[in-house]
Amino acid sequence: MSLKLISRGVLTVALAAGIASAQLLNSKSIDVIRVEKVGFSAGRIDSLTQALALQQFQGKKVNDETMTQVRYAVIDNLVGQELVKLECKKLGIKVPANRVDSLATLFKKQFPSEDAFQKQLKQSGQTMAQFREKIEDQLKSEELLAKKVPFPKDPTEEKKKAFWELNKEKAVINDSISGARIWISTKGKKAQEINDAKDMLKGLAAQVRTKKAPFAQLAAIYSEDKDAKKTGGVMPKFVAKSKGDAFVKAVNKIKVGEITDVITDKDGVYIFMLAERNDGKYESYKAQIEYYLRLQAEQERQMKLKGYLDELAKVYKVQYLDKKYTPPQAIGGK
Repeated sequence: MSLKLISRGVLTVALAAGIASAQLLNSKSIDVIRVEKVGFSAGRIDSLTQALALQQFQGKKVNDETMTQVRYAVIDNLVGQELVKLECKKLGIKVPANRVDSLATLFKKQFPSEDAFQKQLKQSGQTMAQFREKIEDQLKSEELLAKKVPFPKDPTEEKKKAFWELNKEKAVINDSISGARIWISTKGKKAQEINDAKDMLKGLAAQVRTKKAPFAQLAAIYSEDKDAKKTGGVMPKFVAKSKGDAFVKAVNKIKVGEITDVITDKDGVYIFMLAERNDGKYESYKAQIEYYLRLQAEQERQMKLKGYLDELAKVYKVQYLDKKYTPPQAIGGK
C-alpha cells in the first residue's frame, strides 16, 4: 500500500504493517528533516529503518553499509510521500469514499479477526479515522503519480525480438538447464498411494498454471526434497540428461516457464518447472528478456519520478538538518 518512490532497494514502508513510530523523549525526538511544516525525527526514521530491514532480510544480521541504504530508502519514501501529499492537496484531488472503504476492508481481511486488527491499530498508535485518512492519501497519491509518472507498458513482442537480435551472440549455448521441482517419495508406497501422489502433483501444477499459487510456495509446502522448504524446490544449472531419459523426454516437450507432466523415477514422482534452457533459441530466452526490459523500464521510471519529486521540492520547502539523515542525491537536495 506504500508509495514506491525512489528505488534504493525495495521500498515497503507499509501504511499499517505494525510499525510503531513512538517519539522518544531525547535527542531522537528532534526533527532531522522537514517538509514544509511536517517534521521527521531521527527516532521515527530509525524505527522505520529497523522494521524495514527486519522485514526485507527476515531477521538476518545486516551490516552498517546496507543499513545505511535502508535508512536512505526510508527517508526518500517519507519525503516523497509528503511532497506528493502536499501537491494532491494543492490540486484538490479527491477519491470516492467507496474506494477507501474497499481498501480498508481488504487490509482488515489480512487479520484473523476484528479484535486482532483493532489491537494492531492500537499498537501502531492510530485511530480508525487516521487509518482511513492514510488510505485516502495513498489513493490520491497513486492517482497523481499515475498521471505524472505512469507505469511503463509491457514490452511488446517486437521489442523483445529486437533486444534478442542485438544480444543473441552473447548467449551461452550448452546443454545446461535450470528450474524447480516438487518431488514426492514413492519408497514403500502402494500403487494407490503413488497414483494419489501423481494426482496431487497434477493439481499443484494446475494451481500454478491458473496463477492461484506460485510454484516456489507449493514446493516449499509439498515437496519432499530435503532443501525444498528453504529453496522452493530450485534446481540450479545442470545437464538434463543427468536426470535420465524420462526427464529429458518430459522437458523437451515444454518451453521455458512451463511445467512438465508428472515424471516417475526409481525413488519418486515429480513435476518440474523449466526456468532456463541454454540452447541459443529465442523462445528459451523470452522470459529473461522480458524481465530485463521490465527492469530497465522501471529504472527509467524511477529516474523520471526522482525528477518530478525534485521539481516538487522547489515548490515545497525541504530541509535536511542532519548529515547522517541526508541521502546522497536527496530529494530536493543541493
